[in-house]
Amino acid sequence: MQTAKNMEVNRVNEPEKNSTTVLTASNTPTKEIFAAPRVVPMVLSDKDPIVLSFDEVPGPKALKYLSTVRYYLSEIGTQVTAGILTFGLNIRSYVSNRKSIRALSSLFDEYGPVVRFVSPVGGDIVLLNHPDHIRKVFAMEGDYPVRSTLESLEKYRLEHRNNLYSGLYTAQGQDWIRQRTLLDVPLHNASTHYANAIYEICDKFTTKIYNLRNHQDEIVKDFYKEIHKWAFDCMGLLVFSKKFSMIDTELVYSQCDMSWMYHNLEKATEAIDKCESGWHAWKLFTTPSWFNLVKYCDNLDNLIGKHVLEAERQLSENEETVTNRNCLINAILLSDNKLSAEDIATILMDMLLIGVNTIASSMSYLLYYIAKHRKVQMKLYEEIATKYPELKVDDITKLKQNTPYLQACIKETLRLVPPIPLLTRILPKNITLDRYNIPRGTLIIMSTQDAAVKESHYDDAKKFDPERWLKEDSSDYHAFASVPFGYGARKCLGQNIAETMISLLTIRVLQKYKLEYHYGDIQPTRSFISRPSKPLKIRFIDRI
Repeated sequence: MQTAKNMEVNRVNEPEKNSTTVLTASNTPTKEIFAAPRVVPMVLSDKDPIVLSFDEVPGPKALKYLSTVRYYLSEIGTQVTAGILTFGLNIRSYVSNRKSIRALSSLFDEYGPVVRFVSPVGGDIVLLNHPDHIRKVFAMEGDYPVRSTLESLEKYRLEHRNNLYSGLYTAQGQDWIRQRTLLDVPLHNASTHYANAIYEICDKFTTKIYNLRNHQDEIVKDFYKEIHKWAFDCMGLLVFSKKFSMIDTELVYSQCDMSWMYHNLEKATEAIDKCESGWHAWKLFTTPSWFNLVKYCDNLDNLIGKHVLEAERQLSENEETVTNRNCLINAILLSDNKLSAEDIATILMDMLLIGVNTIASSMSYLLYYIAKHRKVQMKLYEEIATKYPELKVDDITKLKQNTPYLQACIKETLRLVPPIPLLTRILPKNITLDRYNIPRGTLIIMSTQDAAVKESHYDDAKKFDPERWLKEDSSDYHAFASVPFGYGARKCLGQNIAETMISLLTIRVLQKYKLEYHYGDIQPTRSFISRPSKPLKIRFIDRI
């Protein structure tokens, strides 16, 4: 009994474990009813941030299981998977929605900004759509960046033509630097020298519009093809210093070099698109697409080579009498960097294949957006009428300076619909993206079109709003959220030419016509080079 009583007394005198003791003014300890929580100082770690392995990169799980097949199949190329990826997504989207998708957004919506696409028959692919990640990839590419090529065109040149020299798009490393150095200054000079002649071609184009209109002032025929012809005539002037006048030509004649060259350029583009976006069966056997690619590229290469040999002969007879040194062929032949006629023809062939199609794509969408947005068109016409009241562009060097709103419209069009929506790089070394370790040699596909329509990068990102580029805070936009001409060492050489041509045609069209569009939205195709997926039924109403 006594022992139990002592224990009870001790328990009463024992302070409560969860209470704190404080001293009052009389130094008498008292108990705090609501004890303050104990603050534990945070211990800062000096360890590096956690880097996750490549296997942790999210992506379609079914493909990861199928990756074991790669040990039993021969490797037929990573590009096969890239083609199947794009083709498969479009088929699935078309079946479910009856329309093509604008980008690879379905994968990004599900897996985040870094997606690993496991290839059963080649190297894995990583898809990106965040500007920070795109900037990081460009920052590490160095002086000799490597991008995936048009494999069909490369195979044609290496195996069919036995041509060791690649063109502008397929060249890599020092070959690309060599071509860039060779063409940089002549391209810039040519766009300035031929500006007035290009404006005359634009004027002929507006006359063609007048003749093609129906009773509703709409273009009945394929308007995109007419824009394509305009781009071909302009590029023909810059490259060959000749007026091809394809705008005025309706029928194709094999006896006419100009007409036959355009026909083969058009058919070669279709064949390359089918080879690159399909199942790549042409790598295993001769498919109809591969047969057409070889046929039309052969014809195109021979026709371009004929012009090169003619220019070379004229220079050899008397180089001092050559008056037109701004012609691209002459500039290349007169340079210190000597190239064979076959090599020059290869370079010019790439310029036509890429240049004509990308310029036609961008011009088509600019006219479409102008026709669709009345207020934009009114403001743009006011700028043009104020700067060029005499219906003529006098000083090409001040074109961009005089037309800031037009340049904003062009920039906004290229943001929404870049002519080449996917940019690729092959990593030269390991890189960490979103804390995932991506090994060297991985094919990176950067969906710049998807990045440019994210609300986190632009307000009302899917809206055509040229004014966004004229605001004071426009410099706050992420520099890599919209890169339609690429970046770094492999940035597009034809940016100045493209912007000049598009500016001149837009000025001339709006000087003569008011544009309207009354049909459904037009989405870009998912081919190698974007183009309108529906006819451009733009209404051209006489202004003068």
